Amino acid sequence: MRLGQAFQEMGAERIVGTAENRRYHRASVLWPATLLCRNNSFECVIFNISANGAKLMIKNSLEDKARVTLSSPRFGAFDGDVVWRSPGSLGIRFLLAPEQVAEVLGDKLPLLPARGEEDA
Repeated sequence: MRLGQAFQEMGAERIVGTAENRRYHRASVLWPATLLCRNNSFECVIFNISANGAKLMIKNSLEDKARVTLSSPRFGAFDGDVVWRSPGSLGIRFLLAPEQVAEVLGDKLPLLPARGEEDA
């Protein structure tokens, strides 16, 4: 039985985003940005970013699973979905393939070493 299937059968949500599950490096940054959601614009700060998504510090609250566009002078704009939120921050997952996001972001987000290569 696969781990994800076992979690579903127990009624639990799959845990994602742990260091063991990350394929892409999270770069800690403090980049000003704008988050667009349903024709509304919100100022925010990107706290960390990876080829898969970003953690934002934001004063406004948005709905879970809201479709958004994250815009920054550092990289342009990425569309994504809100995947979690807490008071003062939220996480988005980019819609663009991680390889394409990594290409746009350049060498700021290198791939993590494959398992077993850390000691090489």
